[in-house]
Formats: sequence, structure tokens, C-alpha cells
Amino acid sequence: MSHKRSIVGEIFSSFVRAIFRGVAYVMSLALRIGSKKDRVRVIVYRDDGDILLVKNRFSRQKWALPGGGVKHNESYEQAAVREVLEEIGLKIHNLQYLGKANSHESYAKFSVRVFAAHAYDCDIKCNFEIMEARWFNRDYIPKEYCALYANKCQ
Repeated sequence: MSHKRSIVGEIFSSFVRAIFRGVAYVMSLALRIGSKKDRVRVIVYRDDGDILLVKNRFSRQKWALPGGGVKHNESYEQAAVREVLEEIGLKIHNLQYLGKANSHESYAKFSVRVFAAHAYDCDIKCNFEIMEARWFNRDYIPKEYCALYANKCQ
């Protein structure tokens, strides 16, 4: 009986993942068509140099930087601070603009403004979009952002 339940659970889980991927694909296309502004990503670091990566429900990439869209009449800097607070509940300071990059985490590539910021504390509180957040050694930074972050560290 438990074997049947695990198979049904597995099928249901696969179905839910497929729905999330479908929604993510449609959302990424809509954002690409509708949004004229770049999105933002933030390399959040703490005193020991580790960086924060997140698993987003709407992303195909396993681990990514926190961030998101820029609202109407909002600066990129304001969006970066807001997105980090909304997604993972962290207040950041020493926000630095690092440059532009092309994100590869979605089904459609899009341009992002990349920032780096120090975390006030390390008490993570994920919202509904974020499945998991974890501190990693900075060697794990997604490859499209490595050069920008390496320039900051020099």
C-alpha cells in the first residue's frame, strides 16, 4: 500500500514541477515582451565572504542570486534592496553597482543590473517564491556574474 502511495506522490510531485516550469516559461516570455527595464540581481555577502544563493520556484537554474523586477518609478538600487528584503527577509547595506550581465537562469535570457551588498544579519526568511536559501563559498557564484564580482573583490 505504501509503495502505491509513494508512486502516486512521485507522479503528483512531477506534475506540480511541470506546471511550475510551464508558468515560469510563460512568465519569462511575458517579462521579455512587456518589460523595458533590466531586472536586478544582488550578490549578498556576509563578513566571512560567503554569498547567498536561492532556489526560486520559477527558475530552471538550481541556485541563483536573489533579485527580480523593477517597479514603475523605482530605481535599480531601490529594487535591489526591496527584492532582497521581500524574497529572503534580509536588510542589506553598502550596496554597490557592479555592472550589467545576461542572466541564464530563466527560459529566456534577459539583461540584469548586478549589485553587491553586505547583509546586516544572516537570519533568512524565504517568501513563497523562494524554495530554499543557503550561504555558499563565493566560488559557487553563477558563472555569468563571476567577472563582475571578481572586479569588486580586487
